[in-house]
Amino acid sequence: MVEAPNELEILRAFVAAHAQPHPRMGGREPIIFGQHMGGSTVQHHALEERPVGLDEAVLEDMQAHGLISIDYRAHDWHITPTPYGRSVIAEHDRVQDRELVADIQPLLSAVADQASASNPLAWPAVRPVLAALRMYWQGGGFSQHGIQLPALLEALPDHDARLFAATIRELVGGGYLVTVGALTSSVTAESGQTSELPTEVAITEQAHKVLDGWPGAAPEELVENLLAVLAVAAADEPDPTRKRKLERFAETVREVGVSVTSEVIAKVLTGGM
Repeated sequence: MVEAPNELEILRAFVAAHAQPHPRMGGREPIIFGQHMGGSTVQHHALEERPVGLDEAVLEDMQAHGLISIDYRAHDWHITPTPYGRSVIAEHDRVQDRELVADIQPLLSAVADQASASNPLAWPAVRPVLAALRMYWQGGGFSQHGIQLPALLEALPDHDARLFAATIRELVGGGYLVTVGALTSSVTAESGQTSELPTEVAITEQAHKVLDGWPGAAPEELVENLLAVLAVAAADEPDPTRKRKLERFAETVREVGVSVTSEVIAKVLTGGM
């Protein structure tokens, strides 16, 4: 976790300096933070200038957050970026790159349809957004770091950004997405109200169950997923006859009831009646 804004810039300076081997000794050396009556000094052969905001309290906080380790000596501190700290800087580099890695149009369409729904956080409205996120991740080459959300936020219309942020938070809370990084992004409305969301998320097993038919989904979830798929299929169907058939099928499922349909699906899955 990175709490203060200047922690990230201090950490970046430390990571870059620590990665540079000593020109004579050949190995990597810690950053030396010295304290004396007149203040403090920071020394390292690859550190060109003192990072803004650097002081004893910030360094203690950074160690508490797991970003650096401090070896306390008699007259100075020897500071080394931790593997976690280096991963935070790598994450920041990834999310600062706002180039889209795949076609964004399916997500733009899904969010626009969601925004026009009577209940934009109902599953039939949210499922296409989740499916579009999975499609974007797939189109980008299945990155091990998941999906970088700041680039998507920039591509979305401003009036859809807060709904998208809320949807991401709900999908994370529901177990369909998982936060994979330490940083957060924010969306600010015209009123000045700010909404936060993670910068990187990954598709979970739960999402694959409802999108890709992975085993383990509860029968109730399969029925809700069926209704969501039928709603999207009916909305996209240009043939009036086929459109009405899809709508009648969904109406029949609702009339029978989710619980009864779930029992039937459960028996089908287990091979018994």
